[in-house]
Formats: sequence, C-alpha cells, structure tokens
Amino acid sequence: MKDSQKPKPGGGSAASSIRGVLQDFLEQQRRLDEQRQEATARYAQERLAFERQWRQEMQRLERERLMLERAWMEREEQRRVRDEARAERRDALLNTLLNRLLRDDL
Repeated sequence: MKDSQKPKPGGGSAASSIRGVLQDFLEQQRRLDEQRQEATARYAQERLAFERQWRQEMQRLERERLMLERAWMEREEQRRVRDEARAERRDALLNTLLNRLLRDDL
C-alpha cells in the first residue's frame, strides 16, 4: 500500500465524526423541510378558510343590500301611490269647489 492509501491513525474517528455531523445536519434539514411543508399547508388551509368566509360574508352583504333595496323600492312605491291618491283627492276637491263656484255665479 502507498502511504496515501494507508489508514492514518485516528483518521477513522475523524471521518466517522464528520459523517455523524453530516447525518445530523441532513436530519435537521429534513425536519426543517417537513416543518416548512406543514406550515405551508396550514397557511394554504387558513387562506382557503378565510377566502370561503370572505365569500360567504360578501354573499350575505349582497343579500342584505338587495333586501334593503327592495324595501326602499316598496316604500317609494307606497309613497308614490299615496301622493297620487292625495293629488286625486285634491283635484276632486278643487273640481267640486270650482263647480260650486260656477253654479253659484249662474
């Protein structure tokens, strides 16, 4: 054997020590990757839940807006009907008064 191929005294423990450190490092990286993936999955689920909740709230607000708009339109229609009825009564009263005045003048 050449000198470069001969195991050096104490060299095996250094290599195994480096191998152990490398294995620990790789194991730590694997755990970090798992934690990162879990955090990403949790974030995605939370985002989906938030979006679903937001859509439901927007749908509720839209329904509420439509109900308020419908109620406003109904109130406006009732007001218009009352105004028309009031105008008709006023016109009828004025016609009656004018007819009486015209009859009294004759």
